[in-house]
Amino acid sequence: EQLFFAETKPSTAGDAAVRWLTTTMNGNKDRSPNSDAFATLNNVKDLESMTMTNDEFCVVGIDNAELAESSEIEMDQALGYLERAIYCFQEAQNSDLVTKAQAQCQSVKFREKLMDIGSSATRHDMETFERECVQVIDVLLEENLLLECINLLGSITPLLSQYRQRKLEECMTSQIRQALSS
Repeated sequence: EQLFFAETKPSTAGDAAVRWLTTTMNGNKDRSPNSDAFATLNNVKDLESMTMTNDEFCVVGIDNAELAESSEIEMDQALGYLERAIYCFQEAQNSDLVTKAQAQCQSVKFREKLMDIGSSATRHDMETFERECVQVIDVLLEENLLLECINLLGSITPLLSQYRQRKLEECMTSQIRQALSS
């Protein structure tokens, strides 16, 4: 069940009530915005946003992000799911989840670029792709997106020399797979 309050005329008491309902007390007895607050602030001009709370936006965003991980969909569908996830996380005002979804989106776009280039890449192109891949993997690992790491490594591995493929498997891919299975 949901209860909506609408202030028809701005007032000091209304501002104080909104501030109290939408923030929580931290250890220093200071109030700060938090997901544990009693209420969420909604834009009354956006009716769609009023029908969902921050938590509901997070749930829908997570559902979309999970759908984007499916191996049974095309890259453009995955990007669409991720864009919806980012929108939901932004509406929920959850910057951590926005960052995570943006990192996953960056990786999917990079994998799409790798598929377009394929084996026609020059040596210079491959060096550029390898550097870019390392940067994307660094972001993915920072955000703990291990499955997307495996997907990205699987996309770039066929384009590498046998030696680099072997080293990549020994040093990174096998360890990420092990972390995923535990």
